[in-house]
Amino acid sequence: MESPYTVFSKWLFDGSKSSPIPKPTEKINLLKYNSPITPTYLISMFVKNGPLNHYLDKHFNNMGLRYLDKEELFKFIKKCVLDFRVRRNDIGYFRYHHQTKLFNTLREKLPTLKNNDIALLCKLIDKSENKASIYQTLNIEVMKKKKVKRGTKKIKKKNISLHEFLKENFSIIEKEKFS
Repeated sequence: MESPYTVFSKWLFDGSKSSPIPKPTEKINLLKYNSPITPTYLISMFVKNGPLNHYLDKHFNNMGLRYLDKEELFKFIKKCVLDFRVRRNDIGYFRYHHQTKLFNTLREKLPTLKNNDIALLCKLIDKSENKASIYQTLNIEVMKKKKVKRGTKKIKKKNISLHEFLKENFSIIEKEKFS
């Protein structure tokens, strides 16, 4: 199953101005409001291509971009790709990093490092023998899974009278009879 990004990329770089936007399927609908292909994503795609990036920043880097019809915006971006002769390898690829407690802590402690460097550091820490001491130094608690016990022992119940139960669990003071 292809992701929405690959479907969009194939359509964007097919080289034809008249090719229709991919039809929606059960799992992929590029024109839907909650599609991962957003106007901000479209503008940030062309960071490595200077002239197109400058043109898009100059004309579309404002809130008005969010009010454009998605179909028209897709066609406009495709026309820009053809006019500025953008190739598939001219697009910057930003890898997604899972945000873990370790990643966030290292991000705060080492703001000069890039996300890729921090992700690599996280992998090295997780593989190291001193993982527990590093986590303890950074004041990060390691989540341990609780072991579930399947068989529990049955407690034998004793039948006792109310008077005996009260004697065992409460202090009983007998009242002296006043005459």
